[in-house]
Amino acid sequence: MEGPGSGGLLRASRCSRSRDRALYARADDHMTSVAVTGTAKCGKTMFLTSLLWHLEELDESRFQFRDGITIRRFQPLPVPKGQRAFEFQKYRSQMAHDFKWPSKTLDASHFRCAFERSDWWSIWGAQHVDFLDLPGERVADAAMALHADYAVWSDHVLDHLDHDSVGREVAAEYRRSFAVDTVDAATVVRGYRRVLARVIRAFKPFVSPSVFLVDSQGNCAPNVPVEDLVEHRRCGLDEEREFAPLPADARDRWPDVAARMARHYREYRTTVVLPVFRDLMSAHSLVILVDVPAMLLAGPRRFVDERRVILDLVDRVSDRGFSAAVLRSLGLGPSLSRVAFVAAKADLVAPDDLRNGRLAGLLKSMNARAAQILPSSVAVKWFAASSCHSSTPGTKPYTLVGQTEPGPFVSERHAEELSVSPLPEDWSASWNEGDYRFPWFWPRVPENLMVPPRHRSLDSVFDFIALG
Repeated sequence: MEGPGSGGLLRASRCSRSRDRALYARADDHMTSVAVTGTAKCGKTMFLTSLLWHLEELDESRFQFRDGITIRRFQPLPVPKGQRAFEFQKYRSQMAHDFKWPSKTLDASHFRCAFERSDWWSIWGAQHVDFLDLPGERVADAAMALHADYAVWSDHVLDHLDHDSVGREVAAEYRRSFAVDTVDAATVVRGYRRVLARVIRAFKPFVSPSVFLVDSQGNCAPNVPVEDLVEHRRCGLDEEREFAPLPADARDRWPDVAARMARHYREYRTTVVLPVFRDLMSAHSLVILVDVPAMLLAGPRRFVDERRVILDLVDRVSDRGFSAAVLRSLGLGPSLSRVAFVAAKADLVAPDDLRNGRLAGLLKSMNARAAQILPSSVAVKWFAASSCHSSTPGTKPYTLVGQTEPGPFVSERHAEELSVSPLPEDWSASWNEGDYRFPWFWPRVPENLMVPPRHRSLDSVFDFIALG
């Protein structure tokens, strides 16, 4: 009989490793692709970091699924060659050891993993999930993915600018610049740079081409005066390949300028936009994060832009054309089956407004039209969630207690009780910047990596998008 000293355990270990390789190596078997999207600074990196953290350190008392489903043997997998890996370990360390929120992602990145499910027969093997984290700034280019025609994109952008007071003002000034006898490409581009700079300074997220806000090296537009942005930022692949939307009459009057803009538009669309949206179009599930407190803080301008960006995004992934329908029927086209609209940062909202459903109600009211665009075959759910609950209820109504200075998660940490505004029952016809107050807290995360951050409904979101 073989014992520990005779190599029996070693052979058993090898058998176990062989079984693991057989179980997890089939990366295309039972693969579920999940894209996490939303506009800039809505918490996508935090969402995915916390989710993976909970899956790796799974505790059924903190992370539960419907019908008693359990998962085990969670294992990260390498991403395919050519894909950027989501830096989960780095982001988790930033929270637990550097006491700060994860740094923003600057490019599309993937995290692949596998696990066994209690509701699957063992012969099915493990379920594989490929998470795609899409930088929020690039989502503003969704209209480019949707429109191959430069003229259609031009009309779309200029029409959207007319939807609020700031946009109307900058669009009118831009259109007036064409009331001349002749124009050149450099003048047109410089004028549009001024439009984008003023949009950024007004805290509007609809900045397209998005490289003006976050360039191809990941450098964000700094908080500087408009003219500095006009001088130093670019709206194209580089200084020689910038482009700008042209009104229809300008396209007719100056066809050479329009042709140059169209050429640079196609190059940008091919190089920057389509690679990101090809990954997005392959997703089975889509998570759209929405920062409701940020929109109430910023005023209607941000609301209008965020809603437009989400509509463009959903319109693109729906792909409702006849050819797409044929491809889907042959099993060759997009396979989107679930969309989760998530009101992120629920930890910044008063508990009463979570209990009375106002946060979820605002999310649904804002995105009802987007949900209607989706094919009837796509299941939609609405969630009010927080991936890292940074606050606790205060001693008074509509107050929250949170950490207002960075530091370790210990009892003597600096905490403060701050007021929080009640949520409206529905979106108002108009409101002003400063009408609402929501606190900003540092993350409350134990240094012990075995203990993931507190969350709200993160397990429910994962259940819907991945376990089905």
